[in-house]
Amino acid sequence: MLHRAVLNNALWCDAVCAAQGSAGEFSPTLWQISEGTPPFYPNAITLTGEATASEQETAIAGLTRLRPGGWGVKDSYCAIDLSPQEFEILFEAEWIGLEANTPFKSSHDDLTWRRITTTTELDAWETAWAGGERHERTIFAERLLRDPAIVILAAYANGDLSGGGILNHQGGVVGHSNLFAIGNKEDLVRGGLIREARRLFPGQPVVGYERSNDLASALALGFTALGPLRVWVRG
Repeated sequence: MLHRAVLNNALWCDAVCAAQGSAGEFSPTLWQISEGTPPFYPNAITLTGEATASEQETAIAGLTRLRPGGWGVKDSYCAIDLSPQEFEILFEAEWIGLEANTPFKSSHDDLTWRRITTTTELDAWETAWAGGERHERTIFAERLLRDPAIVILAAYANGDLSGGGILNHQGGVVGHSNLFAIGNKEDLVRGGLIREARRLFPGQPVVGYERSNDLASALALGFTALGPLRVWVRG
């Protein structure tokens, strides 16, 4: 499931960039994009592990020569060393997976889930996801709403927005990401999002990655740790 989780994440990042008008390129070992990316999204993602690390490091060195400015690389298997290229580690995290037939521990809740379908709803959703702040550049473009593999969801309690998340069904799994909760409802929102994943994409494993308290929460819910990743940044 680890390899499918990595591919799913790369396909999701590519979809976000493509919705902005700049799709990336896939090789057998690397997803990369030479253009700038939306905030929080990398310029490259490794698709294979240690055996191809040298090849990936060389490709990234060539990529960074094409454009000055900031760069981010998701090292999906913690296999490459970009410190000689003046990158620093931004954070480390863990890939997680939940098989389709594995029960998960989730409390009953009164959340009502709705799919985001309009630009106005998407704008409000992104603002809530960002903690009430608006970024200079929109991250999630309207084109994502028309992709049948991608579902952007909002959770409501008594008519008030309580949280949300994104599901993407690509690479033989369902990725869950961009989860947010208003108030102390993180576990309820994650549990509800997983139920939505199983309702919308029955029989499919759910994957993603988390760190710190969010990782502990996901593991307590029933997810399994699949392997580490790290994110490198420069500039």
